[in-house]
Amino acid sequence: MKFPSTVLEFQALYPDEEACWKALRRTRWPRGFVCPRCGHRSSSWIATRRLEQCRTCRYQCSLTAGTVFHRTQTPLRIWFWGIFFVSRHKQGISALQFQRDTGLGSYQTAWTMLHKIRSALRPHSSHRLTGVVEVDEAYVGSREIGRRGGRQAGNKTLVVAAVEQREGHAGRARLGAVEGVSFKRDLGPFVLGVIDVEETVLHTDGFGAYYGFPKAGVRTKQQIQGNPRRAGEILPWVHRVFGNLKNWIRGTFHGVSRKHMQCYLDEFVYRFDRRWREVEVFEFVLQRALRGDPLPYHRLVAEAVG
Repeated sequence: MKFPSTVLEFQALYPDEEACWKALRRTRWPRGFVCPRCGHRSSSWIATRRLEQCRTCRYQCSLTAGTVFHRTQTPLRIWFWGIFFVSRHKQGISALQFQRDTGLGSYQTAWTMLHKIRSALRPHSSHRLTGVVEVDEAYVGSREIGRRGGRQAGNKTLVVAAVEQREGHAGRARLGAVEGVSFKRDLGPFVLGVIDVEETVLHTDGFGAYYGFPKAGVRTKQQIQGNPRRAGEILPWVHRVFGNLKNWIRGTFHGVSRKHMQCYLDEFVYRFDRRWREVEVFEFVLQRALRGDPLPYHRLVAEAVG
């Protein structure tokens, strides 16, 4: 299947609604339709209702049922544009810009669509980091006048990062929004949840909370940085990830609330981990959207992590 790498390619591949529906069907059933009720592989397409009808048991199945597109009233082509912007633009896209570019009638609709796409991008818990893994934490958000940085929160969100150290470059990354800096409640559960303990050596600074990892059976190398300017020397890749993350949030969104920070972190990590396969990311995100759970608007605005 060809993946759009430019706007012109996107327009050529998905010129109308019909092309998007066909692409969605190929992605959901790459080996052909399979009835979820009886398992039969033959169906008829009811074009007026956008439904597949099994020729054996007559069960009618919607292409979008049980996905992030569930019960959407928005044209599928606009959803495809949203997936294209999230997957192909290194800086992603804000809801306001998405609304302007697609002509959507409301900011709320644009925000909801993008957030539903982000909700499908959470890392799989089974895909754990290995090797040398740098760990650090930082406060992320808009710049606040009068604060000198360090471990001062203000209206910012505390984010923990774990980044694989590879020869000459960073490997995969994991980012998590946490409430504080205690080992037992915050840093420990996050890091232990994203690494393979048997296959990992943690590199951290001398912050006291990190002394809990050796006691938890994790091989750890801690370095006291002394001068804060040495932080980038001790943990080069995690600091580069934090720098990119902060620039992305400030440049694209001008700030993100604590309530929804985790969804934006998941989007950042998803693109970061696949930066060597940029052309394929559109298809990857489309597959994730089809496997993602329906997420009504009231849940989007109610849940702490989106």
